[in-house]
Amino acid sequence: MALRPGLEGRLTSQSSARGGAWTALAPMLASIGARAIDLAFALVYLRLLKPEGVGAYQFLVVLTTYLDTLVNFGLNTLLAREAARAPEKTRGLVVAVLRLRVLLWLLAAVPLAVVLGPLRAAAGLPPDAPLAGWLFWLALAPSIVASTATGVLWSRERLDVAAGVAVATTAVKVALGSLLLLGGLGLVGLALTSLLAGTVGALLLVVTAWRVVPVPGPSSSAMGRALSMWGAARESWPLFVNQLLAGLFFKIDSLLLPGLAGAAQAGAYAAAYKVIEGTLVIPSSFTLAIFPRLSQRAESGAGHLAEAYRLGLRLLLQVALPLATLLALLASPIVELLGDRQFLPDGAIALAALVWFMPISFANGLTQYVLIALGRQRSLTPVFLGALVFNLGANWLLIPRLGYVGAALTTVASEAVLAVPFGVLLAHHLPGVSPLREGARPAIAVLLMAPVVWWLRDALGPLPAAAAGAAVYAVALWAFGGIDLEERGLLRRLVARQGA
Repeated sequence: MALRPGLEGRLTSQSSARGGAWTALAPMLASIGARAIDLAFALVYLRLLKPEGVGAYQFLVVLTTYLDTLVNFGLNTLLAREAARAPEKTRGLVVAVLRLRVLLWLLAAVPLAVVLGPLRAAAGLPPDAPLAGWLFWLALAPSIVASTATGVLWSRERLDVAAGVAVATTAVKVALGSLLLLGGLGLVGLALTSLLAGTVGALLLVVTAWRVVPVPGPSSSAMGRALSMWGAARESWPLFVNQLLAGLFFKIDSLLLPGLAGAAQAGAYAAAYKVIEGTLVIPSSFTLAIFPRLSQRAESGAGHLAEAYRLGLRLLLQVALPLATLLALLASPIVELLGDRQFLPDGAIALAALVWFMPISFANGLTQYVLIALGRQRSLTPVFLGALVFNLGANWLLIPRLGYVGAALTTVASEAVLAVPFGVLLAHHLPGVSPLREGARPAIAVLLMAPVVWWLRDALGPLPAAAAGAAVYAVALWAFGGIDLEERGLLRRLVARQGA
């Protein structure tokens, strides 16, 4: 029996919306799953490496992250944007991106040689750090292929596929890493794990992407219009500079702590940061999932983009504020569970201070991509540069005096410094949208939640206290307005697939 046209349209729209919602939510759920697996791995390496070894491992991970930022060069955002606008250019774009990334990977060996050679003693690194560092560099080679495949999936709004592969890769890393650590290989074992697991992940991602995402054939006209390697570099360098500056101002403290405060304090800070890392998948997955749609809404007009930005801010702040409060109030049992009592009380103090960057960071991350969607990526460079200068100065001033507490306070203050020019830039395009306004209701609900958690954590334990606090927060948020039916409808439309 044929459906009535109106009913058929509504059913098609609902089905597309459900598919789009899954496409947006799947990366977040998969990333949370991968982080949960990674936290389970942290239970192993934090106990085996001890605070001093954890500090050295964190140093190498952050250093490799900076090198990875150089190798990626902002190209994934460019690839996703250009391939989404013109799918026929995808193959030519992939070729240009791969060539440029291989060249950058070779260039990345130069700063690595300096850090692991003449600067090793000043950085407070152990003797096995150079071998581990070069293995981490080798692990960037398969990530070149994996990142490029992820960019293609992103352009087709199929980050759910990339997220699923990431979960599998994390499981492989945990299995291999646990074996090598228990075998006594320490830092070198963790670096070798990164290389082997990254190779497996790259193979899985390429094979899966090839089957799931059809890439149009290389017609001569499309290849001719596609960016060359140098053209891709010219287009993406502002994105690379912004990402590098953002990473430097956010994680530079992990490089400074071993030399300025000692490996033990760096290890305590790393344990706290490991908890924080698990929360960052929420804003990153959400923002990346809706970025193609934000780009489309930016072309449709400021009004369409403003309502999407306002709702995104509200959702992220409604998650960040209660999560930060729970982590701060329950810092001691969380750190003890993750790394044993050897990281107390320092790890708990670091977590309770560091966690307050989260609400500002959640909002800043979304604002950054809204500005990119508006084509204002070049205006972000001086903003990140100013934040980096502030961060470096504050860290050099506070870490020798306050250790990890100084690093944590600097991180929170740096996010606040970054938020001010972000707000000024966006006010010219989307006036009337403010993180402070959208965070008011969840902030009031958090004020009602916090005493409940405080009173119950010692009497009943952390889990009952967290559950009771979450219930109080949910009821309070609903009572103060929360997200109404109209906004829920907008969210469904925002994450719905193209053609819904």
